[in-house]
Amino acid sequence: MQNRKIWSIGVLILVCAMLLVGLQRIQSIETSEIAEMTEPEADALDPLKDAEQQLDALVAIGEAVTSNPFRITVKWQGDWDSLLSSEEAAGVLATRLGLSSPESGMVQGRTVYQSQGQIEGIHAELDLVTLEEGKHYAMLRLEAAGEDPALWKQLQEAQRMAGESLADEGVDPRWNAAIQGMAWPASVKEEGEGSGDSVLAATLDRLESQIKRSAKLKLKQVEAFGDEGTASRTYRVDALPITILSGEHHVALQVAVHRNSGTGMDEITIGTPLLTVEY
Repeated sequence: MQNRKIWSIGVLILVCAMLLVGLQRIQSIETSEIAEMTEPEADALDPLKDAEQQLDALVAIGEAVTSNPFRITVKWQGDWDSLLSSEEAAGVLATRLGLSSPESGMVQGRTVYQSQGQIEGIHAELDLVTLEEGKHYAMLRLEAAGEDPALWKQLQEAQRMAGESLADEGVDPRWNAAIQGMAWPASVKEEGEGSGDSVLAATLDRLESQIKRSAKLKLKQVEAFGDEGTASRTYRVDALPITILSGEHHVALQVAVHRNSGTGMDEITIGTPLLTVEY
């Protein structure tokens, strides 16, 4: 619980800042680029297989940067064209996934149907909202925390089953995931050193080094953000198949650090292909 509270404070600050600099412009790969693929390239796309590979990489990153248990949140989310009512649509997905009967609630003026339960022993939460007549939006979250390799295998299987089930029902699912709850002792600012973001940059440098060395991933930095309390970097990673278009680059990994002055810790959050507000 303490780790989750630490993480939540940092991410709320981080997300608000990053949303202001354009997260909404990179929600998905442009349809025009997909249309330009050759037929063999299009056939090679396999969201379930790609998600399996990317989750393995994320677990490896977590193990590379901390020896302590950490939390992973996986999300499948996407549009669903259906003439079912919101309540009926939520019921269909909840039943297919083996979750509880949906209950309605209001979120930002919209009615959202929510259900929860377990998939392959992994905690799961489903949200469904109707965007317009005949079009819904579904988001399924899977959460697991620990360090046991068997747990990550469970999460992998739950991810596969959930993705298959959503796709079979007609949802167009997109995948992303994040590591939460990790923290390092805060770097000490030396006299005469630059602003707070330059101190956090040193933590990011250490993270980069560990990811490259231990997770054996080549990171190419393409974007960065920093202020007195938060710093993040976004990378192109050719070995990771699931990407999001950001400017002229297909990015696959974002690493963020938030300085918690109360605990004296640098709180770390790592997302692929990008950190999003839902975390």
